[in-house]
Order: sequence, then C-alpha cells, then structure tokens
Amino acid sequence: MLYQVNGNQYSDEELHVRMTVPDGWTAELAQTPELRAIDDEQWIEQAICNPQYGNSLKTIAERKHAKSACVLVSDATRAVPTSRLIRYVVQELTQTGMEYQNIHAIIGIGVHRPATEDEMRMFLGDLYGRITIENHNPYDASGLIEIGQTSRNTPVIVNRRAYDCDLHIQIGKIEPHEFAGFSGGRKSVLPGISAEKTIHINHRPEMILHRRAAIGVLDGNPVHEDMMEAAELFRIDFGVNCVLNNRLELSAVFAGTMEKSFLAAVDFVRSDLAVQLHSPDIIVTTPGQPLDIDFYQSVKALIALTEILDQNMKTVFYCRCPESVNSPDMQRAFRSGEKLEEVVSYTKANYQIQMDHVLLLSKILGKGADIYTSCPNVSKDDLKAMFLIPCDSPQEALLRAVQATGKSHGTILFYPRPQTGLPSKLSDTKRN
Repeated sequence: MLYQVNGNQYSDEELHVRMTVPDGWTAELAQTPELRAIDDEQWIEQAICNPQYGNSLKTIAERKHAKSACVLVSDATRAVPTSRLIRYVVQELTQTGMEYQNIHAIIGIGVHRPATEDEMRMFLGDLYGRITIENHNPYDASGLIEIGQTSRNTPVIVNRRAYDCDLHIQIGKIEPHEFAGFSGGRKSVLPGISAEKTIHINHRPEMILHRRAAIGVLDGNPVHEDMMEAAELFRIDFGVNCVLNNRLELSAVFAGTMEKSFLAAVDFVRSDLAVQLHSPDIIVTTPGQPLDIDFYQSVKALIALTEILDQNMKTVFYCRCPESVNSPDMQRAFRSGEKLEEVVSYTKANYQIQMDHVLLLSKILGKGADIYTSCPNVSKDDLKAMFLIPCDSPQEALLRAVQATGKSHGTILFYPRPQTGLPSKLSDTKRN
C-alpha cells in the first residue's frame, strides 16, 4: 500500500515520507475506498468497442462516412492511462478504413504547460509515430475557431484542427473536481481545447464562487452546465471515461455518448468512492501524483477538504512540487496584499484563469484554518505569501500542529489524496 499507519508511524511510499506521532496521540488513516485494477485487456476492449452507453465508434464512423478523427486526451497532470484506451479507439477507426495519418490526438492542456515529447510518447504508446499528436494552444488565434455561444454568454472558441475533423472523440478520467463537480467528459472541450478567453469567462469569480460550484455537485452548477453546453456545440461523437484507484490503476471504463458515459462514471464514483470522515484534532494530507508536479495543482488536496477544514482543526500539508508553484498569476495575486481580504479583492478585480485556486484556497483560510506546510521546492516566502505556515519537513509540520493544539493527547487523521474521493456529507448530492 502507498500509505500506511502502523502504531505511531505513518508512511507514504510514493513520496518516501515518514512521520512519527507523538506519545499520547492516536493515529488514524482515511483513504478513498480501494478499487480493483483491471488487468484483463479484453475487458477494456469490450467496454470501448461494445459500449453500454451508445452506438459503437465503428458504427458512428461508418454512418458519417468519416475520413478523419480527433481524439481529445488529457495532459500529464491527470494521470489518465491514455495509451491503454486510445489503442481500441484507433482500432475501431482503422477498421472502417480510416488512415492512421488522419487520426489526430489533441492534448487538452487548457492553459497548463504544453506536454513534452516524452509525455506524448507515454500518452500514445505503440501508436506514437503512427497517428499525429500535438498540444492545444489556447493563445494562438490562427489555430482557433468560434463555434457559438452558451446560454451564459460564454463564447465557445476551440481548437480549429480538432473541430475540422469528421469525428470528435474524448478520453478522460472522472474524479471529484473543486468547482466543476467532477472532472472528465465535457472538460475535454472546456477547458481542454478552448481558447484562453473562453476558459477565463467560464472560470470567472462569480462562476467558481457560486454556491453550487462545488465538489460532487452537478445539478445547478453553472460551471458544469456551461462546460456541457460548450461540449454540445463542439459535438463529441464518442466518449471514453474512466475511473482510477488509489494506485492510479485503471479500475472502470465507461464508453458511448459523452454525456451518458460521463454520468455513468459519476454515479460510479458517488456510489463506490464515498469516504466517511469525522473531525480529528489534526488532519494530515497530501495530493500524491500526478498533482504533486507543482503547487498550483497540489493545493487541490486542500480545496477538496473545503467543507472539513476550519479553525477548530489544525492541518498539515506536505508535497514535493518539482516544478515549484508553476503559476505566476497565483503568486502575483497572493502577493497583492498583506491581509486575506486585500488578496481576495485584488484577485476579483484583476482576475486571470490561474487565480482560481487563490479564491478557492481563500475559502479555507477565511475560516481561520491553520495550515502547516512542507514543500521543499517552494520557498518559505512564497508559502508565507499564501498565508500558509512553512515548515522544513513533514515531521516538523506535524509537531508544530500538535503543539498549536495545546493538547497532550488527541486524534491525528492521515488522509492522503482527498481529491480522489467524496467525503460522506458530500456524497449524497443528487443530479437531475
């Protein structure tokens, strides 16, 4: 197991972290329920080639006399096992006579950094060099096309090459998302292959701070509904949506129409990945891979606990973040004032897309939560600017949190990767 508690010892095998719980304190471990990995490739092939949630891709391609196809795939921050899934998508397409060179994988980076060549090889596996692959560019107007507008007046400007293909296919991963409710599905289009302008408007403060723009919520969520309209305008012909377990192994595959396969995966997450939580004295959390790539992504672990964290509980947060913060917009917003209220005001007035986590983290900080943070690749000054308490190591963070409680005994809950599950009080959210 990646994470274990044995007596007073906690271990994280992924980041090679060890912590010792002080005498008098009780250590507990909470994790997203474990799912079995899918080892049977024939099962995966059947799930994609004989989908439960719509016509087969081969049937769709033949009916449309399709000669070209785009396959929207995720970047490295999402840990989607793309190579295991796309092989069967391409298999279906080539069986209709479509040429390999007319199948285009488009990496939906949104406004993240472009995927590297090594990452592209990983995404495609044996298909690398046989089908084309390229990063989406949200800033290059020559490679974008406006295809309409949502009911919330969001201009839907998307990747032109993807849109011009005869068939549109998406591959994604479903897990709880901090303001879209869940990842995957329609997010392949918005933000995946949308223009910076489109993403900016969809992610604007009044949208992401809406009371229904929350983890596990779809019904009445303006961000989700706007994304769904954008995906409908783009026209996704076929969707492949998967669920991973705690070890980032493929555990479920849902294929068919984008909406039906997405909602089936959402129902699976809601029913199988609920987490029963109580309120400990101290909670220790970490994002794990792949979010550990940078601090902008890593804070999703904290944001996932928005409804849990408050001034009555001390928080220990540790990560590595080899690419540091990786968001100048996030850093600039946090350095705009000495008080949290000043930062929030500046962020709303000067909003950029990667300031979203400033507002979401501020929800937690505004409740008086103390967050003891160990991240060796982010400077202490940067952590202080984000109103976090910098520590030299996870162990130091834990001991300082214990001291801050003023107690000689209590409960410490280790809850790694909280963003992969749904706390019990959020899991009963219903959709239409």
